[in-house]
Amino acid sequence: MIKQSKYLPKQVNGEVINSVMMAMDERLEDSEKIADYLYGLSIATAKETELMSIGRILGYPRPLVPEGFEQENVFLFTDSLQRDIDIGFSEVGGSVGGRFVSSGASESNYMSLSLYRKFLDKVAYIKRYGITLYAVDAIAKSISNRYTISYDEFGDISLTFLENIGYKNMWILTSLFSRFCTVPQVNVYTQSEEDEE
Repeated sequence: MIKQSKYLPKQVNGEVINSVMMAMDERLEDSEKIADYLYGLSIATAKETELMSIGRILGYPRPLVPEGFEQENVFLFTDSLQRDIDIGFSEVGGSVGGRFVSSGASESNYMSLSLYRKFLDKVAYIKRYGITLYAVDAIAKSISNRYTISYDEFGDISLTFLENIGYKNMWILTSLFSRFCTVPQVNVYTQSEEDEE
């Protein structure tokens, strides 16, 4: 015997209608599993592919950092640099000289997964409330604890890091704020190692 459907009144009882409702229930079970899965999904616990899907839903897909920014300071040279037209850098003077750091290609140029995870909830906040000093502060803390936030003469927000945070982080922050900010703009600055001294 086919059981009575929970969606129909008891007066409507019969094998045909109850079998139709049972078939509809079976189809809805799959969507209930999906709903349960989505309800349990969290930025803090999501796997990489899930996190990237959440980012696409929020409108902030995991940034693919341009080639020049994924490896910082591949060549470090001093001020006294001699250049040869045919072979390029031929001689480097000074006490440090030239230093070749790496020639290996990185596995990928994506923003690191841990930093992306930290950014996503802040991006969700920005999408909901717009750019606020709280949001700028929370994003800056994801990179470093040494920074100041102020307004410039145009009413835009200036985020100045008191240490060199690197080209990659500068690119990530600049692209994030230019994507979500209209008025006020958030301008990101960093001090070089020479400025720190």
